Amino acid sequence: MGSFIIRDVIHGDIEFDDKIKQILNCPEFQRLHRIHQLSCEYLVFPTATHTRFSHSIGTYHVMKKLIEHFTVKLEEKGYKVKKEDKQLAYVAALLHDIGHGAFSHTFEKIFSLKSHEAWTMSIIKDKNTHIHKKIIKLYGKAFLQKLIDVMSKSYKNQESSNIFSIIATLVSSQTDADRMDYLLRDSYFTSVTNGRYDIERLIKSFGVTQINSELRIYINEKYMSTLEEYVLARYFMHKEVYQHTTKRHMEICLCLIFKRVKEILESKTKIFCDDALKNLILKKNITVSDYLKTDDSYFMYHIMAWTKSKDDILVFLCNCFLNREQFDIEVSYDEDMLKDKINKLLKKHNKQEIKDLNNEYFYIETQKQVNLYVSSTENIWIKSKDDDKLYDLSQKSLIINRENAIKDYSSKNIFISGTLFKIIYGIDLKL
Repeated sequence: MGSFIIRDVIHGDIEFDDKIKQILNCPEFQRLHRIHQLSCEYLVFPTATHTRFSHSIGTYHVMKKLIEHFTVKLEEKGYKVKKEDKQLAYVAALLHDIGHGAFSHTFEKIFSLKSHEAWTMSIIKDKNTHIHKKIIKLYGKAFLQKLIDVMSKSYKNQESSNIFSIIATLVSSQTDADRMDYLLRDSYFTSVTNGRYDIERLIKSFGVTQINSELRIYINEKYMSTLEEYVLARYFMHKEVYQHTTKRHMEICLCLIFKRVKEILESKTKIFCDDALKNLILKKNITVSDYLKTDDSYFMYHIMAWTKSKDDILVFLCNCFLNREQFDIEVSYDEDMLKDKINKLLKKHNKQEIKDLNNEYFYIETQKQVNLYVSSTENIWIKSKDDDKLYDLSQKSLIINRENAIKDYSSKNIFISGTLFKIIYGIDLKL
């Protein structure tokens, strides 16, 4: 069979061979159509309704471009990039987000379960999933194990570990195919223009060298401005989009909804709740099959149903989320002063005093903390044009230098709901 093309708003035509097309058609991958890429960001940026599906095929496309570039670079170093190596990179990029839960990263905050990366491994390894069966049928059992090794970075001391390390870096690092797609995609759908950068030039900037027996990716110093543009794009997207105060507000509201449902379930009070979700909320074992039933629509159905609950706190929180109703009072002083004021009011009305505001349903604290660049085990390496040595980005960039890189942008906002306070304590909140 011939190639298959999907028209993408970011990259134009994305071409897939028949094997990749069959993976796209697996139910586990189609599920990504039903998970927003940016959680509840659409409540802030109305057009940010794109999905993990579109991002995943975009990541696949970027990986194809990267592999095309690195095939030439690696062959110059005497490393032959085989067809299977390329297929491994393509499938790893395509499936990197298949384990995401509803509302993307917010799912992990709500339920404190294993990460979406761990769920990805579980889905690929589970012999009952369509994706597991399809990979073995199309590529073989040995390929499946290599895919798991690359995606989990557990390929040490293998014959192909050098090639695997390059693929793994392109799947997950500070300059990976994932970030290279989502910055452009999220910037487009939120219309935040300073999230854009020149992807073609950034790919062109990559080189590869051998240090001792290991291959390492670097960026040529002459392309420093392109790299700085990319790093700054990520910084501004975190500052203005990913950690937007209203988005954080709504995410915490979601967390409060499921905290309340947990209390109701533990009290044995009757409430509508599917068995799979009940197990999630009560932190019981959940199968891969049950996990794959969950998506944004599954959770939204429950939240809408809970607006008819007999529990006034739950009803209020669900309506806040569904209707984007933020808590109505923004506090300009710190939580200690706020707690003192509230406790004086409670004491006046013979109510029990509050020990920790973070345990209260009427209280939301949003925090924003953004790093410009973090030096880590996955540094961004720059090849100096002066001595051909490798240096960390912070050693070479005038903008992203050591002094600026260690500084965080941070802010905190406190919101309280007078209505919810009255529901809980029966008192008008006057501050």
